[in-house]
Amino acid sequence: MVGWATGVFRFVLLTPQGKLLDCRAGSVVVPGHDGQLGVLRNHAPLLCKLGLGLVRVEQIVGRENACFVVNGGFARVSENHMAVLAYDVTTFEGMEPDAIQGLLVHAREIIAAGSRGRADPTEVQKARLILRMAKYTGVEPVPATDEPAPA
Repeated sequence: MVGWATGVFRFVLLTPQGKLLDCRAGSVVVPGHDGQLGVLRNHAPLLCKLGLGLVRVEQIVGRENACFVVNGGFARVSENHMAVLAYDVTTFEGMEPDAIQGLLVHAREIIAAGSRGRADPTEVQKARLILRMAKYTGVEPVPATDEPAPA
């Protein structure tokens, strides 16, 4: 049984706008509506509802790991194939560095407004996830206005 779950499986991320990712991955973690769900090769078949959270795709053949913020959708696993159909997806993939920094600044503004009770709690949670995605993907965030700039 050693090595039974090692290896790669096919992963596809779909949105109403189209396919965002189609790859062979070693592991995927998705935000199930009732908790995180990790999937490796030879996982038992399942269908689950997604909540708000990070989708992390790791050990991708031929490229860097990927990370997405999703809000709602479904994940289906069967026969070494995983498909995620997500309603709302935020990603840095394909974005220019200036656009990424703008998104990070906006996320910080939403978090600050939320601490004063002036933002929707779901939007605040999504903004926090965007900052976590930046950390996970290695994107260098601009310092917050109350943080000193690096010398």
